[in-house]
Amino acid sequence: MKISRKTVIDYVSITFGSVLTSISIVAFMIPNNIIAGGVSGLAIIVFRLFGIWVGVQMFAYNLLLFGLAMFILGVGFGVKSIYSAILMSFTVDLLQRLKFPYFDAASAQDGFLLAAIYGGVIAGAGMGLVIWRGASTGGTDIVAMILSKYLHFSTGTGLLMSDSVITLLAIVVFGPVAAMFGIITIFTTSKTIDGIIEGIGNTRTALIISVEHSAVKERIMREMERGTTMIKATGGFTGEDRPVIMVSIRRREIGQLRHIVKSTDRKAFVVIVNNSEVFGEGFKNLG
Repeated sequence: MKISRKTVIDYVSITFGSVLTSISIVAFMIPNNIIAGGVSGLAIIVFRLFGIWVGVQMFAYNLLLFGLAMFILGVGFGVKSIYSAILMSFTVDLLQRLKFPYFDAASAQDGFLLAAIYGGVIAGAGMGLVIWRGASTGGTDIVAMILSKYLHFSTGTGLLMSDSVITLLAIVVFGPVAAMFGIITIFTTSKTIDGIIEGIGNTRTALIISVEHSAVKERIMREMERGTTMIKATGGFTGEDRPVIMVSIRRREIGQLRHIVKSTDRKAFVVIVNNSEVFGEGFKNLG
């Protein structure tokens, strides 16, 4: 069976990104009790309280969350996302057992701030690579999806709520100062992810002009499960009528959209713009 160049690039990027995120967790977050939300943050808290290995916990939590998502939401997760979650779980424990060098914040001036920033940048770079290649590391994204369905929150609000609960646990276990550095890491991670996958806002609107507009539209609706709007337009130079496909997507879906358009029509013209807000099905509720 021939493996495509894109598949190789996808898995190399996801592998590198997952390992990079694991290094951030082992070198900066675990030794300095920095809780940056997510299953890794919960795992660090339990590790400090009961000594259960962080990677083992991450694997168990993600296994449970993937199962819940498929049972409750009917969502299927691609092989790449499952691969990333398993690889991160394995790598975190392996690096810990190999005594991977870590940054001891207590030994440096402003050490905890440096650990929070460096940890956030490295984790953000790793997660950004994973998301850029159309995969997910699992975790509290799934909790956010469940909250969004049953409590009618936006996914972003659900993610904030689930991560906030973990941060509150960090306050109880490690105190308010450690939790504050965790918040700095969350912010730094988020901004680094934005930089990796090109953008600042959480959502984008794409305008696509293509001679294969019907095929592109069908693939977006089928593979991304996003609605599209066809806008009547006329070429200024050719005078030909050609519809423009308009679709609103989340930041993490940019890579998937680019792949769909590129593999369908390499000569397509695509404009992606930042959104201030998006309301409607699949995004925030109007009220």
